[in-house]
Amino acid sequence: MRRRRDTGFTLLELVAVLAIFAVVALIGVKVVEQTLRSNDRLVELSGEAAELAYGLSLLRQDLNAALDLPFRPPGGAVFPSLDAPARGEAFSLTVGGTGTLDGRDPGQARVTWRFDAGSGAVSRQVWPVLAPANARVQGGEVTIFREILGFELEGYVPERGWTVGFPGNEGQAVLPQALRVRLTHARLDLLETVVTLR
Repeated sequence: MRRRRDTGFTLLELVAVLAIFAVVALIGVKVVEQTLRSNDRLVELSGEAAELAYGLSLLRQDLNAALDLPFRPPGGAVFPSLDAPARGEAFSLTVGGTGTLDGRDPGQARVTWRFDAGSGAVSRQVWPVLAPANARVQGGEVTIFREILGFELEGYVPERGWTVGFPGNEGQAVLPQALRVRLTHARLDLLETVVTLR
């Protein structure tokens, strides 16, 4: 009787093991790839959410700081404390208690929020005083929101209810009892903030 001697794996066994290893490795690579893609998307969404939260907080801060004071830009015209046309492309608001970067006492300013339907951007611009001597003191426009499809401000007065825009009386600095800003975002749908002023 002959004894069989163990000499290791046969070529067929080795090929089968390598094929199984290749399948397991491919599955592992796909899982790692999908995890990295998901992580990148979560980082992107987190950044977008932070930008939206910052923008809504800045908008709410401006609405909360509304003052019943007119604005007198260079050139002699007088604008009411809230200038909000019904077409909803922009609104300007007199605000108080806004801090300055150089550490001075908070003062009064004029803030303009503007919607550009072509680019889908909403920007903010500030006049740091209510009666500037020249146009050079006006701050630059800063884009706060992107991917916006619609933008409107509504004012609330008990006699009329909610009205798109806010038609102030000529020459008077009058604010509604509440303000509501609605932003229609391209992917997140409707975002809104409501502030009572009285």
